Amino acid sequence: MNGIIVGAGIGGLSTAIAMRKHHIDVKIYEAAVKLLPVGAGILIPPNAMNILERYGVADDVKDAGVSIDSLIVFDNHGRKISETPACFSKNGEQYQTVAIHRGVLQDVLLRYLPSDVVLTGKPCSHVNAHEGETEVFFEDDTSTKCRFIVGADGLHSNVRESVFPNQKLRYSGQVCWRGISDITLSPAWSKQLSEIWGAGIRFGFVPIDASRVYWYATKSVKEGSISESIPIKEMLLDTYSEFPDPITEVISQTDSTLIIQDDINDLSPMKSWFSGSVVLVGDAAHASTPNIGQGGAQAIEDSWVLSEKIANCISLQEAFNEFQATRFSKVQRIVNVSWQIGRATNLTNRTACKIRDSLFRYVPDFIAKQQSRLIYDVPY
Repeated sequence: MNGIIVGAGIGGLSTAIAMRKHHIDVKIYEAAVKLLPVGAGILIPPNAMNILERYGVADDVKDAGVSIDSLIVFDNHGRKISETPACFSKNGEQYQTVAIHRGVLQDVLLRYLPSDVVLTGKPCSHVNAHEGETEVFFEDDTSTKCRFIVGADGLHSNVRESVFPNQKLRYSGQVCWRGISDITLSPAWSKQLSEIWGAGIRFGFVPIDASRVYWYATKSVKEGSISESIPIKEMLLDTYSEFPDPITEVISQTDSTLIIQDDINDLSPMKSWFSGSVVLVGDAAHASTPNIGQGGAQAIEDSWVLSEKIANCISLQEAFNEFQATRFSKVQRIVNVSWQIGRATNLTNRTACKIRDSLFRYVPDFIAKQQSRLIYDVPY
C-alpha cells in the first residue's frame, strides 16, 4: 500500500515517521521549494512527548529545546493568577513539556526520514478522492496517483478544500504576533512559560535555548483591522509598555523583520475528516486556537492513531472510521476549551478582567489537575 502526505509540517513529518514504522510506503509532497527553519517557537507538551518517545525521537527533541516545569499566568501588575505543571506522569513515566524553535523541531523530525521521502517545490492544487485509487494534482501541472492521501497541509488546506469545499474558518476576535528574541532570561523565568493578561491584550514568553526566547502577543481587534504595513515593533512596545519586566526587553531584542502577524482562527467543527481515500490530520481536520498550546500536539497524536489503524484494519474505510472515532472527542474538547480561554483573554472591560482574574485564581487544584489529565493523557 502506498500513500501521499501533503505537507511537511509537524503533522506530515510525524505521520510519515509513524507510517514507515508500520512499513507503509509514503512520500511527502511539500509546497516550499526548500525546507527552511521558518516560523517561531512551539511547545511540545507531555502528550506529544509521549508519542515522540514511541518513535524514538523524544531525546533529540529534549536536547534541541528547553524542558520547562510550569505554565504560569500573571496579571498586568505581575501578580500570579494561576500555575499549572508542565509535566504529566503515566505508568511510572514522566513526560515534560519542551519549548523549541519550530524549524529546529522540523529538522529533528527530518533526521528520522530518508532524504527521498520528502519532495519539495510541489504545492498541491487539488485532489480527486476516489475509492481504490486517488490522485494528487500539483500547481506545476503534474499529478501522481496513490492508494490514499493524508492532508497535512494546515489550516488553509487545499486538500480539505477539494473534498470539503464549504468548510469555514472562525475568527477568534484576536490578532497574534510571534517572534524570537535574542535574549538570555534570568533564572526566575528560565524554566517556565510565562503569560501576562491585560485588558484585551496578552503576552507570553518561554526560552527555547540558552540565548533565545520565543514570545507571542495577542490583541482583541476586529478582523482585518490591523494593517500589515504599520511598524509592528514600535506598536508592540507601545501596546505592552505597562506590562512588567522583561516584556519590553524581549520585544526590543527581536528582529522586527521576522515578527509574524496573523489573525487567530480555528476551524468550524467538521462531521467527517475523510472522504473516499483522502483523510485529514492536524489543523487541516480540527484546527484549534493556540490558547492551550495543543495544535502541534494533536497532529502528533493523529499520526500515531492513523498509522495504527491503517496498519491493522482490513480496509481504508474502516481505518479512517476508527481513526476519527478514536480521536474525535478529545480533539473537540481541546477545540472548545481553547476557544473558551480565548474568549476570557479577549475581555476588554477592566472590571470584567479583574473578575476573570479572581475566578481563575480560585480554581480548585483538583479541577486544574483533571483538566491537565484530560489534555495530557494518551489513552491509546
